[in-house]
Amino acid sequence: MKKGVPITLAALLLTAPGAMADGAHDWTSWGNGLSSDHFAPADQITPENVAGLKPVWKFVIVQKGAWEVTPLVVDGVMYVQDMQGTAYALDPETGGQLWRHATGLRGKMRALAFWRGDGTHGARVVMAVQTRIYALDAGTGKPAAGFGGDKGYIDIRDGFAGPKDRYGLSSPPTIYRNLLITGPSTQEFGAHGPPGDPRAYDAVTGKLVWRFHTVPRPGERNFGTWGDGWKNRSGPSAWGTMSVDEKTGLVFVPTGNPADSFIGVDRPGDNLYANSIIALDAMTGAYRWHFQTVHHDLFDYDNATAPALIDLTVQGKKVPALVAVTKQGLMFILDRRTGKPVFGVEERPVPASTLPGEQASPTQPFPIKPPPLVKMGMTKGDITTITKEAHDFCTAEWDRLGLKDSPPFTPPRLGGPNLFLPGNTGGLGGAWGGASVNPKTGTIFVNTNNLPAYSYIVKVDANDPLSAGGYKVDKAYTKLLDPKGLPCLQPPYAEMVAIEGNSGDILWRRPLGSAEVYGDLGKDKGSPNLGGSLATGGGLVFIGATGLGYLGAAVDQPVLRAYDARNGREVWSARLSSPAEANPMSFVGKSGRQYVVVASSGAARPDAETALIAFALPRPGEKIVDLNPAPLPSGEAMVAPVPVTVKTVDDLPQGPGRADVARVCTSCHAIGTAISQHRDAAAWGRVVEDMRARGAPADDTAAARIGDYLAAHYGPP
Repeated sequence: MKKGVPITLAALLLTAPGAMADGAHDWTSWGNGLSSDHFAPADQITPENVAGLKPVWKFVIVQKGAWEVTPLVVDGVMYVQDMQGTAYALDPETGGQLWRHATGLRGKMRALAFWRGDGTHGARVVMAVQTRIYALDAGTGKPAAGFGGDKGYIDIRDGFAGPKDRYGLSSPPTIYRNLLITGPSTQEFGAHGPPGDPRAYDAVTGKLVWRFHTVPRPGERNFGTWGDGWKNRSGPSAWGTMSVDEKTGLVFVPTGNPADSFIGVDRPGDNLYANSIIALDAMTGAYRWHFQTVHHDLFDYDNATAPALIDLTVQGKKVPALVAVTKQGLMFILDRRTGKPVFGVEERPVPASTLPGEQASPTQPFPIKPPPLVKMGMTKGDITTITKEAHDFCTAEWDRLGLKDSPPFTPPRLGGPNLFLPGNTGGLGGAWGGASVNPKTGTIFVNTNNLPAYSYIVKVDANDPLSAGGYKVDKAYTKLLDPKGLPCLQPPYAEMVAIEGNSGDILWRRPLGSAEVYGDLGKDKGSPNLGGSLATGGGLVFIGATGLGYLGAAVDQPVLRAYDARNGREVWSARLSSPAEANPMSFVGKSGRQYVVVASSGAARPDAETALIAFALPRPGEKIVDLNPAPLPSGEAMVAPVPVTVKTVDDLPQGPGRADVARVCTSCHAIGTAISQHRDAAAWGRVVEDMRARGAPADDTAAARIGDYLAAHYGPP
């Protein structure tokens, strides 16, 4: 871990210039302010000088797994959280540690939150981990007096969920005035469980102030869209980040899909408020409006990120708008006062369900503008031709699996497999990364994914804990990949797209990444990605997100890139040690210099670093940091994505670690979802660490046993 320059927090705060107080140089929340626009107004780094950008410090942590965090900078201090439930305060210009506070809990989080205080109580750093929310004194890192009573924290399970329920936090609270507004992540599979209601807590005491029912109850507005399925329904959750319009006092809550994720026979109707953007009074939780992006979801197309707020000029009229990006590859631009689509929405017919008892929605909403930004639905004619080997392999897989041409929103069928494009890893915004916008130009930037996946629906006993109306999902989220780990689909596999917000038209689109495992054939074909982008006042768009390896070995090298916001030309890149699956941020330090910072993590290589990296235009003689870049993919054939057939825990072979796999890998889904494809040891290790960060109940010893067992029995065929 880099120690940096010794300095006290008090001295740092005293030397911060007065210009910092206006917040223009800060990064105050995950999306930078309540608008969640991922925009930094700093303009020192431009398309003309970005070629000189260099890494000037890095802060390394020892944990492995996907570090999705975006750090905050407030009044000249950086705050960041690791995957072991520890918060840090850093000098943002050196990476030097000022204080740390460890909770001893493991948990992935996308950012800390910051409350500036109320005149009586000082500023607080708010940290969420697992089901707990802590408030720390911003100057010392010590627990804030009075918050959470005797425990010193609040537990979002209290009054909502039991100790064995799949329930937790994956996004930081949104702070508005004296309220911490948050929501839980709930189970994906099995219909019954705790509610996913968003709620607000008092920032001083931690006491619950309000909650909103995401499944309306009798007598409430919009009750009656679930049949009898509203009773004891798990979710829909409010697990993503939120945004707030400070002028109107509305908080915009994106909601998840219903449970079960792919089966709706026991929940007839549109299922409000699942898959919606809900506008609530931020101080009271009172309903104002909603817009549903998917009716009666059977595709796991939940809304995973806060809408970005932007003021547009449409046909000469000022429109306060919000931009919602979705997993199905559609961008909805709404008037944030009313929820009405700015450019119109059409309800278009979609395929009917053949599953007995399923009542799929006959239509789904499609915005008139912008058009779909990814390929929606897949036919056999869409199979990749990047090489003959890839085409032949994927065609054989299509035939062996019995896949069928699947238009958009094709419902799951009994016996399957059921093909989804996009898969649940998302069409737009890297699943949860969202869009970035430039409020000065009205431009919206978003990354895309073209990644097909499949699953099965099987009949089960109604008493099965994961049963939904007598059915259960098996092998959920299995990706349809070629022998080198890329989608069995014609490229581009991913793009950066810019939308002219005032007209709804596409301004430009460019490949995001390259399929380097294919050498020259893969150049500018794009690459599967997770995470989102950053727009800056200097006219740049920064994004990492690529460099993933679903089969263990990467299909391209992890890279942080910068695009010219005017035309999409890639103007700079830096090769990293591991993928940057986090949204970058930017700030201006007390020295007056602009920095761009991103977290990189998750690589399967044993020497890969998990690190927070700061880039800047270097000063004369300044030492440049070694990023330990990952090697280029060799182009050799990797582990072919050979499926595994494991239907129940009884199918698991005997051996050390079997009991741990049976216990941990079925804690929230069927065993066939956890073990759906062969992977090498490094890839299995990453899967295990990622599931632990999401709340899977395994300590270090159990995780090691699980990784060893899976590598031994489900490694390369």
